[in-house]
Amino acid sequence: MKVTVAIVTYKRAWALPYSLGSIANQTRKPDEVVIVLKPSGDGSKDVIKKFTSALPIRLILQGRGNFTDALQIAIDNADGDLVLFIDDDAVAEEKWIEKYITLFENLPNAGAIDGNVYKGYIDNGSVVKTAEPFYDEVLTRRVFYREPLPEFVGYIGWIAKSGFMGMVNPPYDGVFKYALLSGVNMAFRRDAVVSCPIADLFRKSRKGVWNEKILAYCAKRRGYDIYGARGTNAPTVWHLVHNQSLTRDKGFWHEFWLHYDRVANYWRLKKLGANVSFVSYIAACFASLRVKPLPRLLATIYAWSIRI
Repeated sequence: MKVTVAIVTYKRAWALPYSLGSIANQTRKPDEVVIVLKPSGDGSKDVIKKFTSALPIRLILQGRGNFTDALQIAIDNADGDLVLFIDDDAVAEEKWIEKYITLFENLPNAGAIDGNVYKGYIDNGSVVKTAEPFYDEVLTRRVFYREPLPEFVGYIGWIAKSGFMGMVNPPYDGVFKYALLSGVNMAFRRDAVVSCPIADLFRKSRKGVWNEKILAYCAKRRGYDIYGARGTNAPTVWHLVHNQSLTRDKGFWHEFWLHYDRVANYWRLKKLGANVSFVSYIAACFASLRVKPLPRLLATIYAWSIRI
């Protein structure tokens, strides 16, 4: 299998040496590394150039657009049978590529797989790797608006008929059907997502939240299954802990734009042909207002007015 590693980056000159260094140290080298850089003047381009002798880098400068435009550029320019995404502020274990290849070889019906994401820290220039999960697993109640779309019945984590997400307690070891991919560490068969209009679906988004779930849905529509892998045999990355993030910011407008993406997801799925339920959607929208009601209410009204 030909492997493309894809990295989307913006204002991360400080983190790129760690991320690219981990790719250069892989036991199975990538066939190409597609980097989509939105220039910011922070020196990222110079950092990338330092790795051109160690990695088959194809650098693409993003002149306009947001994060999901960059994802689209990366997918459209990837030549690999597999496209492996890692964040520009994440560090991969040495067998990261090797483990993904093994998983896809053993799961011929897999269109997408994600792996372990643990917390990492920079201490005196070195990466401190922990066994602490970066994300909390948020379980959901099995209320009617959390019921899965027909395509995801039997999944541990799924996209619901409302366009929101649902999850039961996932195993801590093994491979399981799981649609809630993490963009920090995920991989696709290229033919599963090459026609997914991710940039168009998120053209009014500021955060790109749940883009991974839309890519998973596109892969599912192509006839593939989606998997999560956890434990010692799963591909592992360490996500560096810091405050400069699209999705980990704080404040009123941060929550507004996060929730816009949640509410707009119904319309994205509908455009892709999903059998979403408007009744479930309305119920989920109102239920979500129990937390941070003001920014979420305004975001809901905004999403209802402009959709996508």
